Order: sequence, then structure tokens, then C-alpha cells
Amino acid sequence: MDYIVVEQTKDYKKRMIYDPNTNTFNEAEHDCMFLYRGFTHPYGWLRGSGTPPGEHLDVFLLSGGECFPGDELPVRVVGVFRKKDGDHKLIGISPEREEMDFSQLPECEINDLHMLYPFVDEGEGWFGADAAKIVITDFMENGRVR
Repeated sequence: MDYIVVEQTKDYKKRMIYDPNTNTFNEAEHDCMFLYRGFTHPYGWLRGSGTPPGEHLDVFLLSGGECFPGDELPVRVVGVFRKKDGDHKLIGISPEREEMDFSQLPECEINDLHMLYPFVDEGEGWFGADAAKIVITDFMENGRVR
């Protein structure tokens, strides 16, 4: 089972920054872009993939449950937004949910995700669980390729 380490929640309007030296989260001076775009779900990184500010795999967790920066929550990865710069964003849900792929998510959650990246460049896009598994495997074997 995979886990997300929560970095950002809707309760923090400013961007939260992880400090690996102190294992703490601190507010930045600038607003969180995801909240600014209306995305209110938690955001973090895939445990075991590294930590910010170094190389790591980002995860959007489609959950309405309460959580806080630093929480480690079980997650099933069902999709990915592939970015042309290689900073791909995994899509995760609670393992108790029935959906197994991005294409099975409710329309309201897909719409929430589309608010994050309203403009999709050539070579970018939303993909399902199989593509996400490839991103995870490639990252764990080779690190991020930009």
C-alpha cells in the first residue's frame, strides 16, 4: 500500500513548505496556487519517493476528510497528470473507495482536478492508473527525468 505525506490542506491559504532538516512545515509568503484555483483537497508527496525540496513524487489526494501537514495517509494511486517538465502529479484516493482508475472518478472530482491545470500543453495530460504506475516505477528506478 502507498502512503501520501500531507503537505498542503485547504486550512492553510499560504503555501506550506517542508523543511527536511527540522521535519516541520512552515507557511510561505505567497498563496497556495492550488487553493487559488479552487482545489480544496490535500496535496503532498508519495512516501518513499524522497522529500521536498529534493526530488519526490507529488500526489493530489481526492479526500474531504480532515488532515494536517505531516499526516501520513494510505492512498491508492488511480491516475497522473503528466507534465512536459517531468514534474508529474499523481492522483490518489482512499484505498476503501471502489474506483481503480482516473476514468472511473466522479465527474465532480475530475472537474476539481481540471481546475488545477486549465491549460494543457502539447505532451501533457490526464492519464489513468497504468500510466501512473509507469511514472512511479520510472521515478523509483531513475529519478525524475526532465
